[in-house]
Amino acid sequence: MKVTVSALTNLSENEQQWLRHFRRSKCMNTLDIQCEGAERKHAGNPKELNDINTAWCAREQELLSWH
Repeated sequence: MKVTVSALTNLSENEQQWLRHFRRSKCMNTLDIQCEGAERKHAGNPKELNDINTAWCAREQELLSWH
């Protein structure tokens, strides 16, 4: 999933909040650790897990585009 500026503006409010949270990560290892913790915390909520995954994908693309 390639993330563009227009794709980022199409994120829901909750997805944007997760993306801001994940932007604390400066490398993929830290991003994965953050994501695993968020997924454990919200394991029973499929909507929240979907938002976490979407934000993770967006942050992954941002990190990959820097290298």
